[in-house]
Amino acid sequence: MTDSEVYFTLLRVSAAQTLRSAGITAAKPSVVDAFTDLLARYLTLLGTTTRNFAESGGRTQAELIDARMAMEHVGLLRPINIFNDPNDDDTEAVDALVEWFRGPQVADMRRVAGYAEKEGQVGKSDEWLGATKKLSEKRNTTV
Repeated sequence: MTDSEVYFTLLRVSAAQTLRSAGITAAKPSVVDAFTDLLARYLTLLGTTTRNFAESGGRTQAELIDARMAMEHVGLLRPINIFNDPNDDDTEAVDALVEWFRGPQVADMRRVAGYAEKEGQVGKSDEWLGATKKLSEKRNTTV
């Protein structure tokens, strides 16, 4: 298995969890593969756009402003005002993204992925652990 196949397989898990959190509980493998390919291309676009902003600023390493501008450029963040100065410290779009990450949709994505937040504790949920134990017991009894 080549490196790119390993990375695609790892990204496929995230893509399937994203589809599941969006309410899609069953899909053909070709659909999941197509969605995974789109996700990989989008992440590649985001990374190269960030690099391009850094290079156009004369830097070899990207800074937060480069990532923010790239997210606006690819449509991940909606610019509040298209005539804003790129050196402006307006963080409204970033604040909206942070609030989305704290919202119910991302909480459900974490639950589906097996990570749940409990009071003061972040990590693998008991639901995930219980499902893993049941699967292991089922495999052991069928052998």
